[in-house]
Amino acid sequence: MTEMKGRKKKPTVKAIADRTGFSPATVSLVLNGKGSFMEETRQAIVAALSELGGVQPDSGERAAAGKSDRPFVRLLIEETDALFTTDPYNSEIIMGIEQECRAAGIDMMLSFVRADSDPLQAAAGASGLIAIGGGLITDSFVERLQHTGVPLVLVDNYTHRGHAASVHADHYGAGFLATQHLIALGHRRIGFISGPAKYKPLVDRFAGYCAALAGHGLPLEPSLIATNVDRRFVKGYEEMKALMSLEERPTAVFAVSDRSALGAVEALKDMGLAHGQDVVLVGCDDIAAIRDVEPPIATVHVPRQEVGQMAVRFLLEGLKGNMMSGRFVIPGWLVDHP
Repeated sequence: MTEMKGRKKKPTVKAIADRTGFSPATVSLVLNGKGSFMEETRQAIVAALSELGGVQPDSGERAAAGKSDRPFVRLLIEETDALFTTDPYNSEIIMGIEQECRAAGIDMMLSFVRADSDPLQAAAGASGLIAIGGGLITDSFVERLQHTGVPLVLVDNYTHRGHAASVHADHYGAGFLATQHLIALGHRRIGFISGPAKYKPLVDRFAGYCAALAGHGLPLEPSLIATNVDRRFVKGYEEMKALMSLEERPTAVFAVSDRSALGAVEALKDMGLAHGQDVVLVGCDDIAAIRDVEPPIATVHVPRQEVGQMAVRFLLEGLKGNMMSGRFVIPGWLVDHP
């Protein structure tokens, strides 16, 4: 009985979390030799355990918890045809991620998400995860990734509950800026070339278009919103044809992306029309190809590389045990190429 009273009580996970500032989940993972955290995080937790009178993990547990290998981050992105041809939008995001990972001494691997992908397998062996875009990376897929306990940052995607850390450009603002630009030029019948609704940035751009119209007292006319046509490589072509075939054509069109704007230009040529004369176009993204169009097309610059870099910085905090949640939004700006 006396022996039981004299025995020290093992520190609780909560006590260690309170002392170090790390989350209880991080403390539990480190003490059980699971997860891949920065060495400084592991040392701080082990030191707190010792200070509170606990026994340090044995050498085998320490080896598991504090691996000497470089941290390993897996990039997850939906597998699409564009990834195997040309995708200037996501390639710049990935470039920003790769540069920031290299500067931090972190290895990076790109993995494709397919219809049958298992989130548990996607997270296996990774120190951290960065999931780019939507499509097959649904809210449900994100929740299952979070249940693995591996630090996760979303790029150009978010959950409506806001329980995952996400970094993306201000796509709502981009749609507003593009539409406001056309209104400032005197246009009142402004068409919209949409994109697949499974990508939240494109939906947000449409919301910005609607807000700009409403802000200037202009009606939202369903006939001016071209239904998205799923074409593998050429975006915006069929949509532009549909808009310019209306009995009362739009005088200007906001294309949800520069790729759609380029397809719209081709459609105008095939119809014997010209942008800048028969209709004014504005795009969104500011990819290099849009700058070669004559006459020039205004667009909204979307800071893709900066988004990728900021995502890695958020993830580095997660690898230290300081995983955050909520949305970090980076604004863009209108570019009216001369």
